[in-house]
Amino acid sequence: MSFVAEGKAAELVIFLIALVAALYYLWRALQGKALEMREMQQYTALGEGIDRAVEEGQPVICTIGGYAYLSGLYAPMAIAGLNVMRYVVTETITRGAEVRLPVGRQPEQHALIDGIYREATVAAGRPEAYNREHVQFFGSNVQYEAGIAGWIQRDGCSMYVMVGACGGGIDTVPLHWAYDAGALKVGGTARWPHQGTFTMLNDYPLHMDDIYGLGALCSQDPVVMSVHGGADTVKFALAAIVFIGVFLQLAGLPVIDWLAL
Repeated sequence: MSFVAEGKAAELVIFLIALVAALYYLWRALQGKALEMREMQQYTALGEGIDRAVEEGQPVICTIGGYAYLSGLYAPMAIAGLNVMRYVVTETITRGAEVRLPVGRQPEQHALIDGIYREATVAAGRPEAYNREHVQFFGSNVQYEAGIAGWIQRDGCSMYVMVGACGGGIDTVPLHWAYDAGALKVGGTARWPHQGTFTMLNDYPLHMDDIYGLGALCSQDPVVMSVHGGADTVKFALAAIVFIGVFLQLAGLPVIDWLAL
């Protein structure tokens, strides 16, 4: 009797590679050996955009996306966006500029976003900088778009940050308003259908897994940063398996049959 279901051997091997990689990098993080991450232009651009907001006297608008659910498929994107938001809000308040934080279609985001804003003002020693009107739940797609557009038209916008579970409709319209206002735009999503759209509309676009990299970099959390080491190991392993498998199949070996074991 086999402990592995028929046709699942390859999946088991991939699972074990992922498990070992995740545990190894987690162990390194807990030992204080955080993974060194590459420099990201988007990370540098966030600081430049905040300085620009201070000089221009206009706010920074930061969103985690109109579809940022805190459960299911979009939750990891939302969490990455929240890490970026915490960094942006903290730095913006510390340097003396204002923020505007729109809540997407899911009101469950509101408490987290408001809490991040409150904590940032206290951490910066400027609790008086908190303004509850700067965190708004607008409602539906159209209301979300119109609400952000209203902020931009009324108060201006020096930098527009959009990182998380973003939609091709609900988050595209505000980006156009930010463009018209001359704002610096940093953003992207891991939702693959929208890569082209947000690449064109952002000055510093983030592609797919880039949002998780930026979220980890902004968090400066050793565990969060080390997770990417495990993920990259799995990607390299899968690429090697595909390359070697194609080569062996062309050499006449029954690779397809092996994968079906």
